[in-house]
Amino acid sequence: MSVSYSQITKPEEDDILVVNEDDPNIITYSKSMPIALTRMCRNNCPYCGFHRKDTVIVPYSTIRLAKAARASGARELLFVSGERPDKFPYIRATLDLWGFDSFVEYVYTVCELGFLEGLLPVIELGFLSPIEMKRLSEVSAVIKIMLDSVDPTLAETLYKESPGKKLELRMKSLQWAGKLNFPTITGFMVKIGETKSHRQEILKEIANLHKEYGHIHEVLLQNFVPEPGTPFEKKKPADMDVMLDTFEMARNILPEDVPVTISPELVEDIEPFIKAGLRDLGRITQGGKGLIFGQKPMDENELRAKVESLGFQLQQRFPLRKAFILEGKYSKKLGQVLDNYRYKVKKEIQEKSKEIKLG
Repeated sequence: MSVSYSQITKPEEDDILVVNEDDPNIITYSKSMPIALTRMCRNNCPYCGFHRKDTVIVPYSTIRLAKAARASGARELLFVSGERPDKFPYIRATLDLWGFDSFVEYVYTVCELGFLEGLLPVIELGFLSPIEMKRLSEVSAVIKIMLDSVDPTLAETLYKESPGKKLELRMKSLQWAGKLNFPTITGFMVKIGETKSHRQEILKEIANLHKEYGHIHEVLLQNFVPEPGTPFEKKKPADMDVMLDTFEMARNILPEDVPVTISPELVEDIEPFIKAGLRDLGRITQGGKGLIFGQKPMDENELRAKVESLGFQLQQRFPLRKAFILEGKYSKKLGQVLDNYRYKVKKEIQEKSKEIKLG
């Protein structure tokens, strides 16, 4: 597709503030529209509905969702799919009928369609090869690689039908993303069967990867919420004490430049987390197609009132945080939107530097 973003639309000059994003009195979030491209998945996890028979959505049907997302003020499209849906013959046949050589080329197209509507794509697709990651980094601002890990003693039982959930494979994927300089969201579900010491070891490994590559965009601690109708549907999620303890552990282990986020809709109250240092809420969903793991649209007015009652301001950010925009960690294609904001941040830094010298 040869049409550029600038030929379609121009971002409003000040629709999202970037320069003050790291103000300690600001709590940020990305307004996101999740789209499940297909629930077909080679993994069969006992807590997830992403292994039931499904089709793959028509690429151009995503335009309507993208338009609705942009009209609501969202700037993120979160494209989710089951892992390696192209393993299934009828999915491959459908993609072939539509003229796609591979599932990755299909995802590239829907990402580009979303980008042309003024949104930045974020992808969560399970296992991708380094070549596939590199291809999709052209049209995706961030890749999400969750570890979904449990202690090795439980992994063989929990993931016996899920080859893509092997921890060593997911860690290798994180390493590949780092070598490609691809901004990466990672993290894990809490209270799925892991011990506190296991969470600690996983956080240390994430910290080491970030120290080597500098690509960890945020670490998401996701309270375990099984889907109805799955074998784990009666399993209780982590209570507030466990989530808060894990959050504080992550803050202590991870480098200071790696935000620790939670899923606000999956905890009883965000106040204890804000008091413990939470300064980014990750993604706040705006409806979408195919919500999973307890995701639900949140009332932004209620959220804003809560944040302000604690003495902070709630501010929308881009899917790609200020630090990554400043460092230019995005593709030339995405630069059609992000270069403008990078210029603003650099200009602000220069002006502050002049003020300090004059002062």
